[in-house]
Amino acid sequence: MSTLSSQTYTLDPRPSFPLLISLKVYHDPQTTSTDPDALTLVLAHATGYIKEVWEVWSIEAPNHGEAAERNRRDVDWCYRPVFRWEDYARSVHLVLSGGGTGVDLDLSQHRLVGIGHSMGGVAVMLSTTFYPALPYASLILVDAMLGPYTSASDAVRGVLVGGAEKKEDTWGSVKEAREGMLKRGVWRAWEARAFNTFIKYGLKPVDKKVPNGAVTLVTPKVDAAASFRDPHGLTRGYLYLSDLVKRAPTHMIFGKIGDSLPNFIRDDVINVASGGKDKLASVKLVEGAGHLVTVTHPKELASSIFDALQITGASLPPSATKSESSKSKM
Repeated sequence: MSTLSSQTYTLDPRPSFPLLISLKVYHDPQTTSTDPDALTLVLAHATGYIKEVWEVWSIEAPNHGEAAERNRRDVDWCYRPVFRWEDYARSVHLVLSGGGTGVDLDLSQHRLVGIGHSMGGVAVMLSTTFYPALPYASLILVDAMLGPYTSASDAVRGVLVGGAEKKEDTWGSVKEAREGMLKRGVWRAWEARAFNTFIKYGLKPVDKKVPNGAVTLVTPKVDAAASFRDPHGLTRGYLYLSDLVKRAPTHMIFGKIGDSLPNFIRDDVINVASGGKDKLASVKLVEGAGHLVTVTHPKELASSIFDALQITGASLPPSATKSESSKSKM
């Protein structure tokens, strides 16, 4: 099994958009393809997560992770107490459309598959609403936070905001952070590699001058709470789903356990908001998983994503480049 190579970029889209955007590109040197029909996977994360939760093209919300500190003044002044999911969607669009400097990769001719979890699912969805249109071959929404405007959805938002504001975010050392997290059931449920990845990338020194001292979360909890507090993200995605499925084949993957959003809302999203289950490219439920499927059941989720990619690959016509090449050989 080969080791993935990676490179981190920072997109500067100013003056079109005020926030810097961090992203990480993973690839396998042994299997990287120059085939024009190859798919490029682009992924967006959930609130409070980091871009390293995914190992492909991973775009970070600009109030999270690496960019959060560099965007500190703008975030403090303009993106609290609410950070809109549409601003994450705008970030995804800017990266994929080449709307800035700092990323020397042109994706305009790639066959893109947008994959997003939770808030990231809505960000990927809404990235299709900006101009120019992105060349998505398909979208894969992983337990995307979608739902109608109800008292239940308001209650879910309140619980998430409260949890973000109250969670522990500073420890005396990396070792203390690891031990403290593993005392809580939610962290113990994480798959070992996912947990170790978060420990590696999700923490930073409280004081840069003391790199081995106290650590805190790279995404301040106040910014995670600001993302959860967006009153429109969940319902905006819900209302847009029936239009989205007309623009690009849309696959939906859910953890079978309805913990963050009740199962009846999930069923409503699949059967009603989409315009009918038959309008979706595929629907998959991951056994034993809940909303944190990306970190509790990453292998099972990867298998479900692979199945969706197989459907996508089989449904695409040959690219113009390949068609012209075939003609020239005849």
